[in-house]
Amino acid sequence: MVLKQVLFLSCVLLMACENLDFSDCIIKKHAELPDKELKRGHAEVYYYDELKASVNNEPDDDAYQYRFNVKGRLPDGIEVKEDGRFLVFEGVTLETGNFILQVSVSAVAYETDDDVSVCGVKSTSKSYTLLFEN
Repeated sequence: MVLKQVLFLSCVLLMACENLDFSDCIIKKHAELPDKELKRGHAEVYYYDELKASVNNEPDDDAYQYRFNVKGRLPDGIEVKEDGRFLVFEGVTLETGNFILQVSVSAVAYETDDDVSVCGVKSTSKSYTLLFEN
């Protein structure tokens, strides 16, 4: 009798969860930021650099929506823009010095009606330095 109940409950649970992708729980995925130094900039000269986010253990990094958060003071005139997987730093500043930024990124899969993710993708953060000289 107990065996029949266990089998019945197992079937119910498996049918209720047939659309779930448990591989996300087995193969851990997390958002990643590149290990790189941002380009050195010069005051009064146009500056452009970018960080390209990705998801480890994922062949289709573009199947995710990325959200960035930047903490720290940017030099006046330098803007941060999100463009899909890219975080862009650009503009012209009159300031010089080191500007330490903490950048974090999270990624959420673009989901269809029948695609549900239980475990999801973990976020990550890294420190970067913007350096502007004369």
